[in-house]
Amino acid sequence: MGWRVLFALAALYNLAVGGTMLATPALLAPQLGVEGAGAPFALMMSGLLIAMFGIGYAMVAHNPAGNRGIVWIGMIGKIGAAVLGTLQYQAGIVPFSTFMLGMGDLVFVALFALFLWRGPR
Repeated sequence: MGWRVLFALAALYNLAVGGTMLATPALLAPQLGVEGAGAPFALMMSGLLIAMFGIGYAMVAHNPAGNRGIVWIGMIGKIGAAVLGTLQYQAGIVPFSTFMLGMGDLVFVALFALFLWRGPR
């Protein structure tokens, strides 16, 4: 798989997840275990940030060598999502589905690390 394809897929994934959170926060809140009056805002803010990462990955897909810094930021974000999801799941705060969403990001972490190690400079 080429680097451009990898980052195009990462962009689509993040735009789909973030866009869904922006468009349907009230529907997703119960599934993600987010409650209270601020739940829609919290989901929409999270969705906005996830979608912004998607835009960043699209920039990397367009120019992999010139946008390596975005990949570092993306790796930090995806590692953070996995750690937070794990801690929240272990504490019984979020459901298994939310935990698995964070674990899915670890696949991208591994591929992003490979890009930073072997990809264009």
